[in-house]
Amino acid sequence: MTIQPSLFPSEDDMLIVSGTESCVQCNAAKRLLDKENAPYEFIDLEKNPAKLAELRAAGFRQMPVIETPTERFTGFDPDRVKRAAAEIRSATATHGVTVVASERALT
Repeated sequence: MTIQPSLFPSEDDMLIVSGTESCVQCNAAKRLLDKENAPYEFIDLEKNPAKLAELRAAGFRQMPVIETPTERFTGFDPDRVKRAAAEIRSATATHGVTVVASERALT
């Protein structure tokens, strides 16, 4: 597992999950985030080679890569994913915004 602080603190109250549709750990992370009712954007790395290159240049070699407003980490660690979901839910509550979890592949 690789863990890094976020390069740029996010102003968006959303997680970013980067992976592929065929990645078992990526799908497990998305299912858990849906269960936790956490807003996230899914970036399909097979359809977004620029994002893949960016993550590789940053040293990431495992999927999924999950980005929160404060950190980026790899792999499916249920406890860490739940903490990320709680962080986002707390941030959206603080800003008075209600966000529904969604999945969107970028092309």
